[in-house]
Amino acid sequence: MPTVLSLHNENRSQEGPGSFAGLTERNRKIAENLVSDWHAKISLMGEAENSTADSYLTTVNRLLAFAGKAPWELCKRDVTAFLAHRHSQNGKPLAERTVAGYASAWRSFQAYMLMQEIANEIAVATSVRPQEFIDEQNCIPVRRAKSDHAPKGWAITPEYIDKIEDELLHMIKVAKQRRSKSYYALIRDRVMFHLAIHFALRVSELVTLTLQQFSPHTSPHMREKYGKYGALTVTGKNKVTGTIPMREEAIHRLLVLYIEKVRPKLLLRRAGNNKNGLTKYKGKTYAVADLLFFSERGNVLNPQSFRKRLEDLSMRVMTPQKITPHTLRHTGCTLMAPLYTPDVAQKYMRHKNLATTLYYYHPDPLNAGAHHNPEYDVPGWYEDEDDDDY
Repeated sequence: MPTVLSLHNENRSQEGPGSFAGLTERNRKIAENLVSDWHAKISLMGEAENSTADSYLTTVNRLLAFAGKAPWELCKRDVTAFLAHRHSQNGKPLAERTVAGYASAWRSFQAYMLMQEIANEIAVATSVRPQEFIDEQNCIPVRRAKSDHAPKGWAITPEYIDKIEDELLHMIKVAKQRRSKSYYALIRDRVMFHLAIHFALRVSELVTLTLQQFSPHTSPHMREKYGKYGALTVTGKNKVTGTIPMREEAIHRLLVLYIEKVRPKLLLRRAGNNKNGLTKYKGKTYAVADLLFFSERGNVLNPQSFRKRLEDLSMRVMTPQKITPHTLRHTGCTLMAPLYTPDVAQKYMRHKNLATTLYYYHPDPLNAGAHHNPEYDVPGWYEDEDDDDY
């Protein structure tokens, strides 16, 4: 994609109709093309996830619509006035994360618009050179919020991991005795719970895991020990890829038993209109036969259903805070970090910055430096499984 984008193309489709209603037709077209080209750059060039890029676009269009100006006419007063307006609308201070999100979007757009070639092209086309509209001074509230912000993430202690494991096993046992349809789903969710922690997965990575992402470990010893499930390669947020090794025999046994004994039955039992064996998630198509986990209807599992399962478990064992899928990622990092050097942990967490990895590490509540991951007991719920359809 060229650096200098076509600000003068009269045939470009409109982006955000109504945002530039007060401009001349010519300036409106230039403004629409500028915003559209910035959005295309950050999304298509992989600078941001599509969902993030779309959120940024909405945020920038909100500021432009409020100011009633062309992008190159934005000034610092517009940012201050917008935040004050949002404050007055809500009747209470804006959430710190909301303001930080605004600032991230505006900074991205400002950086693009102030690129020398883009700024020169704007100046030639409009006789106005864009200036900074967001800087250190009018971002003081954002920086203060970040410095005062207490991390909301937390990690589950090994004791609570054991309690959740016991509760899951109890629920599975009861479902089996009652010949409940939830039996296989509970087994699936149990495996998801442990894999999410073991590999420190985001929920979007967890629900879209495929069998092809597993591979033998590069070490001969580990390859002999874990076979074809010795490592998991994940490409996550911001297109950062990491290959995380299998570390525990109990987790390996749990995974293999699920793949060999339970997953085939879930695959055969899927219902619904998914007859071609394909399913879509966030614009990407998956073959159900490749997915490690999937819904009863043969689709990518809705993260919300897994989130509800965790909330239920959290209530059942009375955890100190509510468990979310991201809690499992924090837990995975906390258990993983003491086993490796910081740069290796960062690689396995698939973070661009080490500071982000350190944010996910909670040594105090877990006393993680004093122990390795617990050995999970894996009772033989699968070995004696028959072909009864319930």
